[in-house]
Parts: sequence; structure tokens; C-alpha cells
Amino acid sequence: MIKTLTIYLAGALLALPQLRSEVPTLSTPMMPVSEIKPGMQGEWRTTIKGSAVETFRFEVLGTARNFIGPQRDVIIAKALDASQIESGPVGGMSGSPCFIDGKLIGAYAYGYLWPKEQAIIGITPIADMLETFGKENHRQPDKARRGKGAGAPGEEATLRPGNWQVQTGHERLEGLSLESVLQPLPAPLMVAGVSARTLDVFKEEFDKLGVDVMRAPMGFTSELSADSLKTGSPVAGVLITGDFMMAATGTVTWREGDQILAFGHPFFGAGDELMPMAPAEIITVIQSLPRSFKLSNTGPVVGTIYQDRLTAIAGEVGRIPPMTDVNISIKAPGDVERSFGGQLYQNRSWSPLIAAITLLESLFSTMEFADEQTFYTKLTLDIEGFDPLVFDHVATGPEGAMWLAFNLLENYSMLLRNPFEMADVKTLSIEIEAVDEWIYSSLHAIQVRSGELRPGDTLDLAITLNNYLEERTRHAVSIPIPAGTAGEAFTVFVGDAAAADRVDRGGTIRTADSLAGIIDNLRDARTNQRVYVKMLRRAKGMNVNGQRLDELPLSVREMLDSKRSPTPITDTRYVTVWETDFAVPGAFGGEYIINANVQ
Repeated sequence: MIKTLTIYLAGALLALPQLRSEVPTLSTPMMPVSEIKPGMQGEWRTTIKGSAVETFRFEVLGTARNFIGPQRDVIIAKALDASQIESGPVGGMSGSPCFIDGKLIGAYAYGYLWPKEQAIIGITPIADMLETFGKENHRQPDKARRGKGAGAPGEEATLRPGNWQVQTGHERLEGLSLESVLQPLPAPLMVAGVSARTLDVFKEEFDKLGVDVMRAPMGFTSELSADSLKTGSPVAGVLITGDFMMAATGTVTWREGDQILAFGHPFFGAGDELMPMAPAEIITVIQSLPRSFKLSNTGPVVGTIYQDRLTAIAGEVGRIPPMTDVNISIKAPGDVERSFGGQLYQNRSWSPLIAAITLLESLFSTMEFADEQTFYTKLTLDIEGFDPLVFDHVATGPEGAMWLAFNLLENYSMLLRNPFEMADVKTLSIEIEAVDEWIYSSLHAIQVRSGELRPGDTLDLAITLNNYLEERTRHAVSIPIPAGTAGEAFTVFVGDAAAADRVDRGGTIRTADSLAGIIDNLRDARTNQRVYVKMLRRAKGMNVNGQRLDELPLSVREMLDSKRSPTPITDTRYVTVWETDFAVPGAFGGEYIINANVQ
């Protein structure tokens, strides 16, 4: 159902101009790694309840070179407070600022998660974290930046677009993962408003993204503000907020003015980012033998995480990133009407996945595990610079809800994860009418009611469908035979939307050389609520930029097929001479081919 990987897995690259790219000067005194010696004692500051920042003690054991990369130091220390030894390193404590003699040395960011009788922690030096601000910021104004391919930052892509496909996540790099290894404190992606049933459906997609997901009693609080973000306080990266919540919480290492450093290690490791940033409050710390972590509530979005690098994340307070409004409304049997909404983080990989999750969870929570369901769905995407993109689908059968969710995941991924530019989706609206039965049609029989065929005659078909409740319906279709076709052999196709699309594309994938071309392809997609009848002539043509050019002269074919041509092309095997379609009550599936020889 989901297409396979070929290219472009970058994070969201919508423009956020004039973000800080220079290294700021800290008014807080700092201590370099060279001055830190074993036996020195200090303190780290963090929040373990509400919004109050508390202090905990540590003792330096030593420093290590080349820890997370060449010439990257880590400061090794042990916790001295009994409560911290008992809990061990705590997920959500990443970024807690560490001080010796009042001087900032870095952020509590790593730990040995398993042993609890001693809490050994790793501190990322503040000098390495500050480099995050100095990363070259290649963002350009919106249209210019998003019009580039996924080559080196600021460069035009040199790849020929060709035939491209999409996948919903990047491959997860497998490596050594042992509890006995000093590793980043877990900052699990906390999810609320989504059932375990829904998350299990998308487990493979989360695995591809390499993200640890945890269902948690996380809520929203309006009592927090931008002023709540201060050194040692919790900070959240927000993926969606509203009726569905997804966020990961760490700790602010340093704030000066509107600039923030946090975590002391990567979040997603996305580099340039546009992730919504919010203050948070801690409900409690869950102490667990495998791993301890903070439970938190998230406040309103007050800024942007704009760098996600090896040693830290950097954020700016007051600049709100673009987000997509998500609205889902469902009408179900028994006069049940429910609406769900939220604001979605705009990101090439995450937006399609989260949108699919919200759709599936909305259906599951409304239908409450009904055995037989059919969903009539209208999905509208409001895209900046384009007319709204509208899909009408019907899904039925035991996996109808999941089919809708993965269909959304696939189409949304085409819009965002392509080699041209990322669509700026302003609004995602989904209207669903559900019924408690399976409404499905399939082919039962096709009867040819004509005798010998001659130019100017009609080929008369009687198409019988098997419908739900074991009812059958007959549909008459008359296909005109074109003049001047004596002696020709035609192929008559009767089938569903997916099969008709395959015929048009000659068995290949869709091609496009721009975002506009992708949108045109999606806009032209057929609906699975209709039966398609096509009369085909075998001919060798080409699909150029998503448009069919049939029976081209050899010289034109050779020019378009040249390796120097930037135009994406594929071969087509049939020319459609005539086409019609008719509606069915629910979803239709199946296909059949008939040969028709003209005398």
C-alpha cells in the first residue's frame, strides 16, 4: 500500500528567515573542559515537580575525549543525592545546566540507564553546545528555499528527477544499543489522545524514524508562557497539539534574551528545523528499573526550535513556526457526530505520519470497534499557491479504516517528501460519514451482446456486479467503434480506479518534474467508487511530465529519451480510444480484459 524508498528524507525546510546564526556571547561565566578536574563538585539544575527549578549535586570523575565524535569531549560525573542515585538518569532531564563554582560547564545529557546503585552521568561541554548557534543557516525566503532539491544546502539539485517514489520514513540505522553504554538520556515522544491500538498499526513507521514512542497522561496547560522558559526549566518540542498531543520534553540549559539552548544531544538530529517550542510543567518523575522519566504537561507554543544538532537544540522565543490546522469530522450511525482538531508540525517525514494517526484514531474512537464498517470520506488539503486538493474515497471491509489512514499517509508523503519542494499545507480537513455495514462491489460477469464488429457499430456490454448483501446489478455499456478501424484489434478494459491508473501509466509509477506536477497527478486520481470502462489500442507512446504523448515520431522519442533531457519520461503500452465510468454504492474492486477485433 505504501510506496518504496528512493529519495529525499530531509526534515521540514519552510523558511524562517533571519534566525540567529552567530555564536552569542554569554553573560553567564563559563568553565572550559581544560579546567575541570576529577574530584571537583558541582550542581545541576532541573525541574522534577511543577515549574520550580531544583538543585542536585554531582562529583566529577574525569573527562573523555572523542566521545560522540572526533574531538568531542564529555565530562563524566556521579550524582551525589540519594534520590538521583535511586532513580538513575531520568529521561526529560537532558539539558539540565551543570555548574562548578557558579560557572556553567555544560548540560547533563547522558547516562548509564541500567545500574541504579550509582548514577553515572555524562555532561556535554557548553563550548560544544554553543557551536549550535554558529551553524550556517541556509534558509532562504520561502519559495526560493523550497524550490530547491535535496542536494547540499543552498545548492540546486543536479539529479535528473526521473521516476521517483516515496516512503513514509527513513531507514533506521542499526547499531550497538546496550543498557551498559553511556547514551543520551531518553526523551521519549510522549503521546496522548491516541490508543495503543492505533500506535501498534504504525509501529513499523516509528521504527523507521528511530523514535521511542510512549503513551502517557500528558495534557495541555494554559498557565505557562514564554517567561516560563528559563535556565533549568522544562522545554517541549511539539509535533501536534489539540485533541491529540505529541511532544518530547527536555530541559533548558541556557536562556539569554529570546535565545535558548537545550538537551545537550540531538532530538531528531534534523539540522535546520522549524519545530514548535513550548514551555512545560512536570507532573512527576516515574522511577523505573529499565529507565526513569518525567511526566509532563505542555503549554502553548511560544517559539521555534530551529537547530537540532549533535550537541544541542537551539530555539528562539517569540517566533512561531508555520503549522497545519487539522480538522476531522465524523458522522456515525445513531446520530453520532464527533469532531477532532489540532495544529500539526510541518515536517516532511512527521506530518504525513501524524495526520494518518489522527485519522485512524478518530475513526477507532468514534466507531468503538464495530465489526462491519464503511467510510465515505472527503479529504481536502488547502495548499499555499494552489487550488484545494480534494479526494473522495470510500473504504470498507475489515481493514477499511486502516486503508484510509495509509492512503492519506501515501498521498501526503508525495506532497511533502519529493525532490522538488515541500507543499505548504495550511489546512487538512477530513469529513467522514460512516455506516455499520460493508458496502462493496466486485465483478461477477461481463457479457458481450454484439456480434461482428465493424467501424461505426457499437460494442455492447452487460456488466454484472456482485454487491453487498449478495445482490447483483447489471449495467449496460455501449462502446462506439471508430471509423476507419477495419482490421484493427482493440482491448476492452473493465476495472477499478487503481487498475485504470496502471493502464494509463503503462505499468509504471507516476512521473512529475515539479510540485505542481505532483499535485496535478494527485488531483487526476480516480475514485474507488466507480467502475471504469476503457477501449484501448496497443501503441507505444511516452508519459512526459505526467502527460501521455502517443505514437510519437522516432526522432522526437529519441530526443525526449536522451540522457541529457531533464524531462522525466516513461513508456506507455496502450492508447485510450474511449472511456466511460459509472458509480457503485460503495467501494469497487476488480478488473477484466476483453479482446475486440474489428472486421
